[in-house]
Amino acid sequence: MLAAERQARIAHQISHQRSVTVSELSQQFSVSDMTIRRDLQRLEEEGLLVRTHGGAVAHLPEQDAAFGVREQSQPEEKEAIARVAASLVNPGDTVILDAGTTTARVARHLHGRAGLTVITTSLHVLRELGADDQITLIAAGGTVRPATLSFVGSWAEEMLSQFHADTLFLAATAIDLERGLFNSNVFEIGVKQQMIRSARCVVLVADHTKFGGQSTAKIADLADVHCVIADDLIAPEIPIALREHHVEVRLASLRH
Repeated sequence: MLAAERQARIAHQISHQRSVTVSELSQQFSVSDMTIRRDLQRLEEEGLLVRTHGGAVAHLPEQDAAFGVREQSQPEEKEAIARVAASLVNPGDTVILDAGTTTARVARHLHGRAGLTVITTSLHVLRELGADDQITLIAAGGTVRPATLSFVGSWAEEMLSQFHADTLFLAATAIDLERGLFNSNVFEIGVKQQMIRSARCVVLVADHTKFGGQSTAKIADLADVHCVIADDLIAPEIPIALREHHVEVRLASLRH
């Protein structure tokens, strides 16, 4: 069994049992205690558990709003941003779609792009594009996180590392113009960072409410982003600051 598969099973097990011991896991997977300790260390780094003496317990993260709740927030802004994002995609491209309410809307505008390959960690994107026979759809498998219905963990990261995409459409909970991009939970950080490494061009899709906010876990610096697509309700000083960081800015129009 590959380490990534074993770690995914451990993460799934601890999410149900709430605690595990090194000895029980080493017997269960027929590996050494040292191997299990390395697995637990990796899962702790991903925020999936907290190691204890002789084992680990489940990590209790900051709670995310359910996808359906977040989808109802700023729907016009997200739809406008999604249209602009989709316009950057050409037939034959390979794109990565992050898990998020705006990236899910991007997927709706990608139907019928001949030869397009879409790689995603989002179950919502898989559902949206799964029946489109003109698109090659690849799921980066792993442990499904119920709050966001997205794949997380080392298995998903390992799969994403095998690809090279033209464009990543990235989601974030908060953008600090000095400190970078942040997410509301630690579970998705490793996956998002691997997406960034696997893409030639990183496009952040974020409505105006995401700028200047605060959140828990850092994803990346602004230097890792090539383009930001936001709605035109954004404060006027923000595009100026982004361009000073050598980030291209595209504004989706809501004003008529």
